[in-house]
Amino acid sequence: MRLTKAEFNARYAAGKLHIAFIGMSNIGKSYTATRLSKTHNFQLVEVDRLIREELGKGSMADFAAWQGQPYTDGYDDREALSIKLETNATRKAIARAMGNTLLDTTGSVIYVDSDVTEKLKRDFLIVHIAAGPEDLERLKEDYFALPKPLVWRGYYKKMDGKTKEDSILDCYPSLLNSRKTAYENLADISLSSSFVLDKITSMEIIFSAIRNQLS
Repeated sequence: MRLTKAEFNARYAAGKLHIAFIGMSNIGKSYTATRLSKTHNFQLVEVDRLIREELGKGSMADFAAWQGQPYTDGYDDREALSIKLETNATRKAIARAMGNTLLDTTGSVIYVDSDVTEKLKRDFLIVHIAAGPEDLERLKEDYFALPKPLVWRGYYKKMDGKTKEDSILDCYPSLLNSRKTAYENLADISLSSSFVLDKITSMEIIFSAIRNQLS
């Protein structure tokens, strides 16, 4: 949803501002959305939570364990089901937007049904939290340290002479690059991950940075 600064301010004052964060897993979407919801009085809707409730999984680690790694038996079927569940959960999350609302999407929002992404673009100011070269090593380390379900879409390949785990880390940059353009095409504006995760960056600064990118 394209907004001017004046429209942004008017919607926020009227309790009608809807913002969606998109980007890779572990990039800072949930961290930023949670903080901003507390400091600026937004309702927070988490798509991952809606999916976990549907699956009966109590934590993100449980959800990740259910989906498994791209080399585990049955992964392709679970990946396809995960995208269906995400499509339905994102549709529900959009419908729950009441008052000033922050939508914390999953990293694979770019794969949900087109009618859902069109509604997202129509009803939400979409903010891409973008990964830079400086984020790659951290994201690779977090992949196993902070497990989250990840849709690979065929980008995982077993490397000769390497373990399955090492192969995943080698393939991760290809997955990241494949998603970069899709995120950019969906987003209205972009903030760098290093900016939103910097401990000296206050939520007022982040909120202003979103607004100041508007015309």
